[in-house]
Amino acid sequence: MSIEPQENEPTTNGRGTSWRESLSNPAVLVAGGIALIALLAVVVLSIILVQGRGEGADTAVSGTPTPFANGNAGPLAAEPLVVGMSDSATISVTLDAPVTLSLPGQQFNVQTQIIGADGTWTPALDAQAAGTAVWVYGSIVNYVIGLPDSDANRALLEGLTPGDELLLATRGGMRLTFSFNNRSTVPVTNRDIFGQTTPGITLVMLGSEGTERLVVNGRYVVADTANTSGNVVGLGETAQLENVQVTVNSTTYIADRPEIPPGFALFVVDYQIQNVGLTALDSGNLQLSLSDTIGNQYAISPLATQLGNFPTLAGFLNANQVMQASAGYQIPLGLESDTLSWVVTNRNSGAQVYVTLPFTGGSAAAAGSAISLARVDVSTDLTSLILGGQVTNLGTQPIVITESDVSLQTDDGSIYLLLSTNPPFPWTVPPGQTLQYFLTYQRPPTATAVFRILNQGFQLTNLR
Repeated sequence: MSIEPQENEPTTNGRGTSWRESLSNPAVLVAGGIALIALLAVVVLSIILVQGRGEGADTAVSGTPTPFANGNAGPLAAEPLVVGMSDSATISVTLDAPVTLSLPGQQFNVQTQIIGADGTWTPALDAQAAGTAVWVYGSIVNYVIGLPDSDANRALLEGLTPGDELLLATRGGMRLTFSFNNRSTVPVTNRDIFGQTTPGITLVMLGSEGTERLVVNGRYVVADTANTSGNVVGLGETAQLENVQVTVNSTTYIADRPEIPPGFALFVVDYQIQNVGLTALDSGNLQLSLSDTIGNQYAISPLATQLGNFPTLAGFLNANQVMQASAGYQIPLGLESDTLSWVVTNRNSGAQVYVTLPFTGGSAAAAGSAISLARVDVSTDLTSLILGGQVTNLGTQPIVITESDVSLQTDDGSIYLLLSTNPPFPWTVPPGQTLQYFLTYQRPPTATAVFRILNQGFQLTNLR
């Protein structure tokens, strides 16, 4: 006997109802249709949601995020000056870039932009970006900075007068002072504004309509820390000391002659002296000395005086007599002083005059030089850091660089050992000449360090 499966038949009003009868019931058909439609709606909605999530993910990955301001990020974070490849690391180097520009009554935040490979400068700066300026990356002798063309900025530049100061602050903490020199309108194709031969600052009005634009130039200001208790003049100016008039016409810095003792340099002052009194003057009553900004005083050196353009002052100076003379001094080779003060004293009366002279040695030499860092390598034994570059003298006097003018330092203040140098110190760079250098330092244990030569700093990263 075969057993066939039985269906559990629904009951209606106490009696059995077959499935055929249920399907023929209109209410059942309507309910089933509604359920089917709801099921299809759920399926369609699920597909839409899945596709929406996929499209949202694609947008998040491929879209360009909006940058947020970060006060800790420097302007050169993504713009290395040079990248040195070694066996163990890729090392990037950045310049000590300007971060703020201060003009009378207005301060600008300075961005950094690079001139393209074709030599054209097309700064991407919003004309309405009030309070923002653009520095041409690499201009460190003559700082070239662009300002957006606006009525306020144009009025600011056109309102500058002689004596107004233009202040530039760098990422490394340096503060450079410039004095307004001149204002002109030049063709937009003028390339002379990018020249790096004279220390100063050039402000360029960007986005101007037409074929010309406004340019403002400022001179670099050397700090004057000379003693101001007496009569103070500058190079080429005449000082009055009772019945004597003194004018310094030129100075010479000498560091590369064989007769100079090791560790020293010579500084020669060529001057004119005139007795405007009615009686003869004994020149032995005049004391001629030289002092630096620290207060160190230097006496006349016969060796240095002999290298001047004129003889030493001696004997009597008759009434109304004019004499050209030289006074030379022996100073430390690594002297750090922005200016030197030449002091003339009357031994009998104590009267003095001070002549403030620019000093081409020490840190002041950087203002007339172009310094580059071309390569940074880690030694094969991973213990040393090898730096190479060049120094170009853009001035008219020799530049002398000693071991005290270079350093490698980390953020915690640690200074690292200089292992070797080529050529050996001191380095003497004649006017218009270029010197190539190589330095080997103890490798810092940190990932970043700052290399300085004179007052030019280079940020090194990825050292580890």
